Amino acid sequence: MHMKLTYNRTIIFIFISFLFVACTKSASEEEYGFSKIYMPQAILKSGGTDNNFPVPSGVDSSTRNYIVDKPGKKVHILLGTYLSGPADGAYAVDVAVNSDTVQQMLSNGTYNPTLYREMPASMYSLPSRIEVGSGKKGGAFNVSLSIDQLKLQEYAGKFLLLAVKIANPTQYELNTSLSTTIIVLNVDALVIGPRKDFVGAQYLKNPGNPFIAADKQPGQTRWGNLKDWTANEAARSHGGFGGFSSDNSGTMNMESGWGSPQILNGKIYQTVNLPAGDYYFDISGGNWAGGENFLKAQDPAYSIVAPGLDTLPDYNAILTTAGIHYQLLVKPPATQPLINFQLDAPGKVTFGVVVNYTQTEQGFKSKQVFLYTFPNHL
Repeated sequence: MHMKLTYNRTIIFIFISFLFVACTKSASEEEYGFSKIYMPQAILKSGGTDNNFPVPSGVDSSTRNYIVDKPGKKVHILLGTYLSGPADGAYAVDVAVNSDTVQQMLSNGTYNPTLYREMPASMYSLPSRIEVGSGKKGGAFNVSLSIDQLKLQEYAGKFLLLAVKIANPTQYELNTSLSTTIIVLNVDALVIGPRKDFVGAQYLKNPGNPFIAADKQPGQTRWGNLKDWTANEAARSHGGFGGFSSDNSGTMNMESGWGSPQILNGKIYQTVNLPAGDYYFDISGGNWAGGENFLKAQDPAYSIVAPGLDTLPDYNAILTTAGIHYQLLVKPPATQPLINFQLDAPGKVTFGVVVNYTQTEQGFKSKQVFLYTFPNHL
């Protein structure tokens, strides 16, 4: 039932594109009513500047130009044919791949061969012929891709090209300029999918860029307490305040030395409720912006995700606490490792950082934190 509903939506989508193309036909076609067979996807995205059909496209299941069949481990790209003009008789066309077109575009520099590749024949399948009944004008078909092959490391970060053409109509002529559709498949965008952030009022609050202080230490403007985050007594090392500094307009911060005391078992954390999903947490906000000053560490410190807990474990229990996820904070120029974790059911999760600064002149400052997922990940 779901597949039938999806195909109905797809046909509606194709017919909307047909109406768009029909509005762009030349005055001579209006006058004489030429009926020609073409592929709507060859013009749908570019408006006639080229025959490219970017995949993925669309914002939800009713507008995406592909269907994911996870049980079958396939992705189906939606293509079709349409008959312009007043005629509505039955017709059929052959469907084939035009490898020469792709090879020419790679060799002449239209596409950079270091980033773009021709889609291998082992990855796809498609029908050899499509038949359209009398009165129907258009028909749809799939180019089916192997999810297992799409996820091979050799294709990560690449674009795959596939030229699909129609030929040999049993009736009517082809619109030869629109008889080939060039699928331009962004592998990462399809395999990983669009990112969805879980920060803001509903989930992880006060994520930074900049961080906001709930209050500040009296008599100065630098140190304060983070709004919506909890800092334990050890982290509040500046006269009972800590976790926030006004550096760079507002950062999450813990540091010892430079006139500040040791921070023994210092914690900054926040507990939120999340739906089930596959998540990523980054305490550095993508990098330790500003370089060494933002992460100067002698003693190991940890970014931690603790599903099901209301707080973070003590420093000396991090390595032995079951069910938590953690990463060492690493110095630039190394990239801070993400924490990837899964929730099989909705539940509470505590996020944050734990340090044990016994040596002097060390600390971290984070401009922002990230919490996100890829809900359409294959």
